[in-house]
Amino acid sequence: MRMVRSWWPLCVALAAAAACASSDAKRGALTLESKLPVSFGQLSNVVELGDGKIVFADTRDRLFLRGDLKSGKLDTLGKRADTLGAGAAPSLYKMPGWVAHLAGDTVALVDFAALRTTLWTETGQPVRALLIPPAGGPTPVLAYDRAGFGYKADYQAVVGGGEPGRALRPDSVAVLRIELGTGRVDTVAQLAAPEYGDATFGEQVQQVAKIFGPNDVFGVLPDGRVWVARARENRIDWRGPGGVWIRGESRKYTKVPVTQADKDRVIARIREQGKGRGLPDSLHLEWPFAENKPPFETGTSDLVGQVWLQRARDLDADQAVYDVYATDGSWKEAVAFPKGVSLAGFGSGGTIYGIIKNGDLKTVGKYKLQ
Repeated sequence: MRMVRSWWPLCVALAAAAACASSDAKRGALTLESKLPVSFGQLSNVVELGDGKIVFADTRDRLFLRGDLKSGKLDTLGKRADTLGAGAAPSLYKMPGWVAHLAGDTVALVDFAALRTTLWTETGQPVRALLIPPAGGPTPVLAYDRAGFGYKADYQAVVGGGEPGRALRPDSVAVLRIELGTGRVDTVAQLAAPEYGDATFGEQVQQVAKIFGPNDVFGVLPDGRVWVARARENRIDWRGPGGVWIRGESRKYTKVPVTQADKDRVIARIREQGKGRGLPDSLHLEWPFAENKPPFETGTSDLVGQVWLQRARDLDADQAVYDVYATDGSWKEAVAFPKGVSLAGFGSGGTIYGIIKNGDLKTVGKYKLQ
């Protein structure tokens, strides 16, 4: 019993990683302008620099990279390390997983393995490690504005910290704003709490968030405006300067059922990811699933403040469709990406960066919306 009891936090984390349409009046399409001639195993998001070059992370080979789509040249920034001690140089990283643009020419690299964020210049010079207080647990801060703040959802009450057999049902999930210069933390938004159900790990039963449940997502603009995409209502709410909220209108959508194939895929991925952490193949696993997928899977915002929400889709669908919303919460259009392409970031002049999948490999492409 003690051995089975110890597996539930690992299974919760693996399930969260594993899980992670209506009639339209307008539908945009993308035209490919250029792409990098080099392929990668797995890529993070893409950030455009002031000179038009891009930075991103190869999360499989664990490299921080700067690329030039005009010349095709690619440079490796910093150095990969297997271990990082206290006070390690900012040029070192273990598993670069996310890139963000802060104020001026400062770029932030989020290291998922070392659980730290390092600052770099746009020319690729490491500056220092960013000291971030452990508010909301050890999960990394991925959202930043250009006014000196980082943002994260406080999910520790949902995915960690509880004892087996005790239900964790917070009323809401706080979005924390962290002042990078002082470490001061306040709450700027509340996300709806997840839907819960019983998960089984061997003989142990634990309350966990449902896979494919309607989970809100949030984002922030460079000027500090915060948006929240409400999954239950399928709408966008905006928090403007001074904390005044603008509530968007709910939008109808076509529900996508959660199939047995979806469930089998998630459980198989949990087991595959758990092999490297010692999860026994014989451990009995059951997970709570929602009946239907939420209206969107992920969300991000572009440089002019529009929010892009990726629609939920069938298991075998290979084309991503994004609903685009204006800063007042109104729906503008749907943008269909080419098959095998997913949104990676935005640049000046309406540039859209996509990750192009070719078999088991991927590369970065630069697109324009027609």
